[in-house]
Amino acid sequence: MKCQNLCICKRMSKVGNVASTTLFCILIFMHFHCSIAMAQEGTPDTRPTGPAGEGKIPIYIESDLMEAMDKSGIVVFTGHVKATRGDLTIYSEKLDVFYEKRKQRGETKKTVKKIVATGQVRIIQGERVGTGEQAIYDKPAEKITITGAAQVLEGPNRVSGERIIFFINEDRSVVEGSNETKVEAVVYPAE
Repeated sequence: MKCQNLCICKRMSKVGNVASTTLFCILIFMHFHCSIAMAQEGTPDTRPTGPAGEGKIPIYIESDLMEAMDKSGIVVFTGHVKATRGDLTIYSEKLDVFYEKRKQRGETKKTVKKIVATGQVRIIQGERVGTGEQAIYDKPAEKITITGAAQVLEGPNRVSGERIIFFINEDRSVVEGSNETKVEAVVYPAE
């Protein structure tokens, strides 16, 4: 019995590491300094490359509609939203970017506080796919929460629950069930 419990713990640890790695990549995507004032559609060849030497990877957001509410500090993208940064892509029906303005060296900078993707959320990076009805990146708390039949898949491996929370700075994740939905992990051992 002791050996069986140890094997189960090792498998669950692997699932937690897969899930942490997957959504750590999402953090990288969402952790950008917001100067979002564009929602362009176009081919990758026509997109601007940004200032040279800054080492920042730009984010491209496509949607049917963009509404910027500067006084409220919110930019809302709706309708077939596709946000791409490097090899990471997020699809949703709506993407809300909440930001605050800060004065730095005489310039006003916009800094992201929170990003909320809602409606058939699908996050893809390589073989990793995270899905749910809502994904929230909370910058001050450094956590990402996927809710609504949340799951992360990597190849044949899968972890799912009602809510998946990734604590970025703690290298820790929590998968929660509910009365109707239990936490489920399916892990195929490496050969």
